[in-house]
Amino acid sequence: MRGQPSRKIMRPSPLAAIDLGSNTVRLLVASGQGAEFERLLLRQEVTRLGEALKPGEPFLPAAARRTWKVLEQYRAEAEALGAGKVVVGATMAVRQAADGSDFLARISLELGFETLLLSGAQEADLTAAGVMTGLKPVPDSALIFDLGGRSTEFILTKKGNALETYSLEIGAVALTETYLLSDPPLDGEVKACRAGVDNILRCGFSEWDDKAWRPDELVGTAGTTTTLAAMAQGLNVYRPELIDNYRLTREVLAGLFQRILALPTIERALIPGLPRDRADIIAAGAAGVLEIMDFFNTNSLIVSDAGLLEGIWLAAAGQRSKRQ
Repeated sequence: MRGQPSRKIMRPSPLAAIDLGSNTVRLLVASGQGAEFERLLLRQEVTRLGEALKPGEPFLPAAARRTWKVLEQYRAEAEALGAGKVVVGATMAVRQAADGSDFLARISLELGFETLLLSGAQEADLTAAGVMTGLKPVPDSALIFDLGGRSTEFILTKKGNALETYSLEIGAVALTETYLLSDPPLDGEVKACRAGVDNILRCGFSEWDDKAWRPDELVGTAGTTTTLAAMAQGLNVYRPELIDNYRLTREVLAGLFQRILALPTIERALIPGLPRDRADIIAAGAAGVLEIMDFFNTNSLIVSDAGLLEGIWLAAAGQRSKRQ
């Protein structure tokens, strides 16, 4: 009796996603179907693409060169893993820069990547989709925030689905360049920074009190919040499994904030969990997170390592809309 021929399981070809942020450029190469995927490579580099950027002005040449070099490295790494497609999602810095569209066109032409210039609303939608891949359990209702280099996306969700999105100009790089000019920051600079964030929140959410419901959880994703979670745990090596679903309390964050403010950048960079290339902007980032917690009157938040990058990957895989 002849045995049945074995069926060869065809695994989908790997896909690569790149989150082209104002401060950090991240790469995810993964293989899978739907929201279930296996991470083959996860990388991030701080390039400060949005360094000293003012709306309507071009990128600093040095910032563009740093970012381009990393993108070339990412192409080689994605190709080595057999990624059949690379999709780049560009955020606030590219939206604001006079040469942002030209930069994306060059990426497409010379590197062969598919590029998406994400609107604030689309960035928020993809962030929510990415967060849901790692959040366990999924709260009945949540307010997700992604504090980046030059903007923060807020997403109200119900049972994992985005209901409303907001994009406000709160970012760790922009706040540092605007307010925290001393090293370490002066008390007056810190107060002005926090007041500036509070004002943006009050203007951006001016109708918040009229809403009929309040979210069960506040969820923070992206580099600032995940770095604070790593610092709170004293991680010498970043471990995503210890970041995902970590509960960061306001008490712990406030203590960490005071420690950060007491040190100049060169000494601050020695704190376990804080990468050297983020040491100069973490004070502004922490101020932003504290103000968000105070504004929404919560004593803790859930941290998610997953976010926009995973959402861009889902778009590359056809699981989320890529409409601009």
